[in-house]
Amino acid sequence: MREQIRIDEWIHPGLISKPGRINFDGIFKYLYFIYITKNYVMKYLLMIVLFFSLSSSAQKIATVEGNGKKLTVADMTFMDRITWGGYEQIGKAAQSETDGAANTRAIVAAVGKNSGYEGRIYAAKVCDTLTAGGYSDWYLPCKDETDIIHLNYGKLNLDEKMTIWSSTEASGTQAVTKYFYSGAFYNVQKVDLCHLVCVRKAD
Repeated sequence: MREQIRIDEWIHPGLISKPGRINFDGIFKYLYFIYITKNYVMKYLLMIVLFFSLSSSAQKIATVEGNGKKLTVADMTFMDRITWGGYEQIGKAAQSETDGAANTRAIVAAVGKNSGYEGRIYAAKVCDTLTAGGYSDWYLPCKDETDIIHLNYGKLNLDEKMTIWSSTEASGTQAVTKYFYSGAFYNVQKVDLCHLVCVRKAD
């Protein structure tokens, strides 16, 4: 049975009132407040508010093209920035610049539950366990695929000063990232924090 990511592992710990950000602790407190509210009309109204708050912060999905390829992109930048995963070299299986799906499988197989880092969720795991838009074959884009995302960051409404992870391992302790403002690639420590998007091959 395919493991599904828990909502509390990837929801951004910002303020629920902040656009595109959700506070999981805040959600629990809000649900508790609904639970102790005795007025059923008020319970109903509070549930509606919560529903629209969560809906407005859900990932956006769009199909983009570039360099002769087409990708469907799930915008996960509403999350807090997270690590790439682990801190040991995976090797050739995660170093492809053209096959993000293979990289992602290799990362998840090697890092597993990230037990060396308190079991924290990491970029490849988010994409590997994501179900969105009716699909579950998402993966962390490779180096070349982040180029396509960079070409379309305006269409995707991504911040130009954002840096996203690729699934391409650079060394034992580093992975390749894409900086939108300049379009440059940087090798960043795997334990550093960056944003991410998930992709799949467009139908």
